[in-house]
Amino acid sequence: MDFLHSFVSSFGDYFSGTIILALTLSIASYFLIPLLFRDRSKNWENAPPGPVGWPILGSLPHLSNRLHEDFFHLAKIYGPLISLNLGLKPAIVVSSPEMAAQVLKEKEGMFSSRTITETIRVISYDAHSIIFSPYGPRWKALRRILITELLSPKAFEQFEPLRTSQVHGVLKYLHVLSKSNTQVNIAEYAFTALANLVSNFVCSKNLFDNSKPEGRKMKERFWELIKMLGTPNFSDLIPILKPLDPQGLKRKTGKVFGELDAFYDKLIAERIAEKEKDRLHNTPCNRKMDMLEVLLSYESNDKEHGLEKFSRSIVKGMLSEMFIAGTETTSSTVEWGMSEILRNPRVHKKLVQELDQVVGKDRFMVESDIPNLPYLQAAVKEVFRLHPGVPLIIPRRTNEACEVAGYQIPKHCIVYVNVWGMARDPKVWEDPLEFKPERFIGSKVDVKGQDFNLLPFGTGRRSCVGWPLAHRMVHYYLAALLHAFEWESPPEILNDLGERVGLTIQKGKSLLSTPKARLPASVYER
Repeated sequence: MDFLHSFVSSFGDYFSGTIILALTLSIASYFLIPLLFRDRSKNWENAPPGPVGWPILGSLPHLSNRLHEDFFHLAKIYGPLISLNLGLKPAIVVSSPEMAAQVLKEKEGMFSSRTITETIRVISYDAHSIIFSPYGPRWKALRRILITELLSPKAFEQFEPLRTSQVHGVLKYLHVLSKSNTQVNIAEYAFTALANLVSNFVCSKNLFDNSKPEGRKMKERFWELIKMLGTPNFSDLIPILKPLDPQGLKRKTGKVFGELDAFYDKLIAERIAEKEKDRLHNTPCNRKMDMLEVLLSYESNDKEHGLEKFSRSIVKGMLSEMFIAGTETTSSTVEWGMSEILRNPRVHKKLVQELDQVVGKDRFMVESDIPNLPYLQAAVKEVFRLHPGVPLIIPRRTNEACEVAGYQIPKHCIVYVNVWGMARDPKVWEDPLEFKPERFIGSKVDVKGQDFNLLPFGTGRRSCVGWPLAHRMVHYYLAALLHAFEWESPPEILNDLGERVGLTIQKGKSLLSTPKARLPASVYER
């Protein structure tokens, strides 16, 4: 009922005048009263099992803002495929690897669209980014550009020195702080380095400094947006309320996002000015082929779909996606990983022993060490298992009515895949709540989207296109931090695995820890 109480409170705040409230309820009742008399014995014809909803509200009274937990508990009652009515919107929840394979692989074409909420429309410039674009020509063009020009194996290799400089730069700065016994926020330092990595990917320069607060401020802005993105919105679920924005989510999102929109506009304006200066002076372009250059230079003969050039909305949508998705989820995963490892001394000891054996103590670790660190690889899989960046993946939507496991799934049904719940299901994993990297030693199970019991990046055509980079950076940061420093954390923070919930899940209490150098001083000073 938390969700309902939240809505009632915001509803009352929003409509302070009794006349406006009376008019609104009168209009709404004209459309909604007929729904009170519908057959509520089932969610729809031949629906999967699920709680029978209330009139108008559907299943919302059964839910809170922690949907991944609510769905996990409902799956224990109703099984691995659940039907719900979220307000007036039909929805299903997938809670087993077998059902995930049916929905995301066997019938992928029918489940390839996205559910676009009012808050998503704001941050994606009305679904003009690759994550939220409808499946079609624009989505295909954006994905092709990212894969072939910016995230190809060749480009990935070319960016390795940049990744190394960012990671080693953090280690050197932490070494300075360690001399004064300073406690640090691990997620913030990972975020700043990742934000610089993304900014180089986007516009070929560092935009953030570890010693200044800009990175911290942007991290908080991103979290505010992610929190709002993960908040169920009555405007999306009862469409007649959309113009009223009763919870104020769209309005709040627009206010927070305004600063980031100005930031993206500034990056684009600077690049356009540079290109115009080159043109006027007939100067050959010597800039790196970064994302801005690729998107602003894009030309196509696809007049039918209006894709001769990318619009400003598409360019900004892609920038937004790269900065938010490329920083927040990865830095949070690093924080979860450090928390799990440091609170498990046996695992910590084995990782450090492996690092010392492979890397030694006379240099920092580098990316080429990762293939030689099997226990590290197993530990990272375990982090992704217990703490997937997006616990419900990003919701999909059915393109048309179809059948799954003998049940009818209606057109435009919201589709949730609860990877967080699968990680905690004893039918899927032995001792599911324990952090045990050993479960992956000698196992062929991987995170690439082929094993449906481990899907932190999704699978198929709508999987995370940047997963190789995120996957690599989680390995690199965790190993580098553990190899270069000993860490001392207050037990009450280290052992608190509470969550802050949005579209992604952050650690409830930030991991604060004091680094102590474990390598010779000369290594940090090179």
